[in-house]
Amino acid sequence: MVPAPPTLSRRRLLGGLGSLCAAAGTVAVGLTKPAALPDVLTDEATKHYPTPPEVSAHWQPTVTESHAQEAIDLLAETTEEAEQLWSQLDTNQYFSGAGGWLEDARQALRDGNTNEALFDATYGLQFAAEGLGEARAKLGNADLQARAAQAIALRDRSQKVVSDITPYLVDDPGTDLAWYLRIEQEAMMGKHLATWDGMEPVAKGVENNNAGSFKPREYGTLMANVRRAQVYVRTAERFRGLLAETRSGSATPYAEQLKTAADQFRTQLEGTPTTQEVESRYGVSDPESVGPYEVAHRDLARWCFDSGVPIPWTIDVDDELLVSTAVGLSKGVARIRAHEFAVDHLVVEQGDEGFDSGHALAEKRRARRVHEQVIGSNPPPLLTRQAARAIEDLQVAVVGFAGSYEQPMWRERLDAYLYALLGRAKLKQYPAVYRTVVGEE
Repeated sequence: MVPAPPTLSRRRLLGGLGSLCAAAGTVAVGLTKPAALPDVLTDEATKHYPTPPEVSAHWQPTVTESHAQEAIDLLAETTEEAEQLWSQLDTNQYFSGAGGWLEDARQALRDGNTNEALFDATYGLQFAAEGLGEARAKLGNADLQARAAQAIALRDRSQKVVSDITPYLVDDPGTDLAWYLRIEQEAMMGKHLATWDGMEPVAKGVENNNAGSFKPREYGTLMANVRRAQVYVRTAERFRGLLAETRSGSATPYAEQLKTAADQFRTQLEGTPTTQEVESRYGVSDPESVGPYEVAHRDLARWCFDSGVPIPWTIDVDDELLVSTAVGLSKGVARIRAHEFAVDHLVVEQGDEGFDSGHALAEKRRARRVHEQVIGSNPPPLLTRQAARAIEDLQVAVVGFAGSYEQPMWRERLDAYLYALLGRAKLKQYPAVYRTVVGEE
């Protein structure tokens, strides 16, 4: 779950709707059959048809100015020390600092966007701290024992955060469980980054204290992980404190409800077929078959069943992370159900040799209506976190997304259609799994 660099939002990337494309989009989705207009027109219209906002536009946990500033200060200190050490090295290798993230973080904080400032500072630490660790190692100053002791302390703090929230006291499940989910994610990421094999004996001085078998670049990676873990664990602690301040005296423990929901989802996922079994069911197992029908069914099977076992996380999740477990399993259930809906509504027939982007545009319209019904303007924060990937699907349902075109062009048009279709299919499933998590069923 290492965070990816921020990408341009769909609204920013595809904004600036021209009058011609706006008119084309209106005609294409409102007054004609999907395939009535030429692809060159509907291709362009997919770029300008309205897409949903980012989930963060609906709700984000509160990041105070001091919280963001603390992360920025750590990045600044790390960058400054790394620059000083690199100036002492006799090397042609160039140290690029924080890769511009320090400046971005400071600007975001000046603009009052504390969430973005925190993200930028945390991401920048990956570069600055890696350079710092590498420089220390090359100068013979790598202290592996100190890093191990620091990592163990961070791991213990992460575990304490999880222990502190375990009753999961809730006043408003739709909002409070989203807070708990974010707290768990921050704590989990901090623990993951601060853990490596053999660090306990290293912390006790059992192994060599000057980085042992770690090469300079490897020690740099270790330094970056530990520095970022500092921010993640501190964020988890801050969020835990902010949420605790808002709890009323009548807040309800939700731990048992979360366990019940997770058990229900596990039962529903029992017997889930593999991707290969699904492909065989629809007769598309032959990789040499590359027509629209085969590609559509293979993509849907891969997108819905690869993690439907389910393994909905990129790193291990402890059993006591009750919200992460319930939400992850709920996504697995939603994907499986969405696959059936998507297959039932496919407009691709066996034997087709091409695909018209008018279908993608028409599907974007249908998906937008479902988004308005399910998410709307004021959704429960937890629902938006469950549905985040479905919303992303709608945002990338564009022919030539980010200027990239897959060949042959029918594949590019089919991809845009499938993203919109699957996004709509998943959105239709999330209200039910949301109700299961919050105990409304």
